[in-house]
Amino acid sequence: MQKEFKFNEKADYIFYLSELIADLVQKTDRLTRYRQEIEHLMLTNPNSKFIHFELYETISDKVNRLFQYLFNLLGDESKKAVSYRRFRKRLFKDTKTLNIELEELHESELKILSEYNSLRNWGLHIPESLLVKKKEFFKMNSTFIEANKSTIPIPTYEYFEIQFLTEMKREIQEVIDSSMIILERMKGDYSVLIGGQVNIEYEQNQVKPYLFMTAVQNSWNSQNGK
Repeated sequence: MQKEFKFNEKADYIFYLSELIADLVQKTDRLTRYRQEIEHLMLTNPNSKFIHFELYETISDKVNRLFQYLFNLLGDESKKAVSYRRFRKRLFKDTKTLNIELEELHESELKILSEYNSLRNWGLHIPESLLVKKKEFFKMNSTFIEANKSTIPIPTYEYFEIQFLTEMKREIQEVIDSSMIILERMKGDYSVLIGGQVNIEYEQNQVKPYLFMTAVQNSWNSQNGK
């Protein structure tokens, strides 16, 4: 089974980049909605110093899931991974074959993609540095650890300080702003590929059929040799 996307003709580049653009627009739209949820919470509770743990964790979980998706979508360097960073390098290398002229990425764009790659790699594993810094922060030396070794505490909190929410709002805006810079570059690349202006239109549908998941299942089967 074919696992790697093959670029055999210009239409393959056009299709690949169109999928990247559509995915980026969809995910940043969702991030915008989550930012608006946070803004609404803060407007309706302007003097609040805390947020209930269930509410905060629900927002945090869905926001961080989108962060990780976007970092992969734009910054992944893994072989056979769908990523604008990988695609852009391939497109730039194939300009002569495609008979197009493509300018190099600006320094600011390269910086964003590099940061996304670092964030992507950092987020895919739990770095041991977290344990190192936790020991340092709480001054947990050998004497302390030995004295408390019979019990493993599981911290729970009824509330989070509101600063957790305000910081998340700031991070969301940063990711959206950076992603929009890359989106403009992607649209520019697409215009070069098709030799004209690109239009992005929202297609309104009532229901998303679960049948679409067949492609996901087939991809999984292909990756696992089924």
